[in-house]
Amino acid sequence: MKWWRVVAGVLVLGVLVALALFGRALRHSEAYFHYPRTPPARPADFAQAQDVRLFTEDGLELRGWYSPSRNRAAVVMAHGLSQTRADLLPEARILRDAGYGVLLFDLRAHGESQGETSTWGDKERLDVRAALAFVRARPDVDAEKVAALGFSIGSAAVAEVAAKDSGVRAVALLSPFNTLWLAAAYDFRRFGFVSQSGALVPFWRRGIALDEVRTIDAVDHIRPRPLLIVMGTEESGQPLADELFAHVREYAQTWRIKGAGHGGFSDVEPQEYPRRLRAFFDSALLAGGEGASGSAAPAVP
Repeated sequence: MKWWRVVAGVLVLGVLVALALFGRALRHSEAYFHYPRTPPARPADFAQAQDVRLFTEDGLELRGWYSPSRNRAAVVMAHGLSQTRADLLPEARILRDAGYGVLLFDLRAHGESQGETSTWGDKERLDVRAALAFVRARPDVDAEKVAALGFSIGSAAVAEVAAKDSGVRAVALLSPFNTLWLAAAYDFRRFGFVSQSGALVPFWRRGIALDEVRTIDAVDHIRPRPLLIVMGTEESGQPLADELFAHVREYAQTWRIKGAGHGGFSDVEPQEYPRRLRAFFDSALLAGGEGASGSAAPAVP
């Protein structure tokens, strides 16, 4: 019967190792939901932007800044995890200076907005809808010339909303993930089911709809409206980026910025990134592809 003891010992050891891997993944994943809540710092060049309050369908108050439109078009911007509206100031400046109305706001559980926890693009869909409603009601904006831009988890919420709201006339997704399930589990794939299951527990316990946030499916429902996807070559999950880019090849504009990580695109491409971003929205929203200055925007390759 000695061999039974060996088998039992191996089984017990295996279970202990599996529990350790499960627990380690759970702790690391849980940390994603705990980040500093710091208010965004308003820069001097946004001193004249209006302070706004948005109200979501589930009763949360979100805070933001709005810079009025000078060309009747506007862009709603949704930031990434553990960020604030201030993290999208580089993109906001590019479009504001081109005449666009720009709405920057803190997603739920970020910055100065209400909310207990981020849901990685799930309930943030309600935040994006509230932002779009605010912009469309503005007297300086033509409701037929409203677009949206999102970064990371913000891009997931933007893509899902735009897929069902044809009034979002153009969409820019910065560093998107293919599906929320993959975003939560991809970095824990080394030990397969054990570690990935542990990583998903913090999402399950918060009631996050992992199966409903699927950017790689949502983009199909955005077409034939203009779609721009930008990612960096140094981001995690390059095989997933390959899959997404191949999926949209026939109908979207894509750009993978060499040397860029998760965001910070204007730092890596300080001239080409602003040019492409403005050209995309000019072509999508302004008749004749003209900016506020009246000069023709260059085509985005």
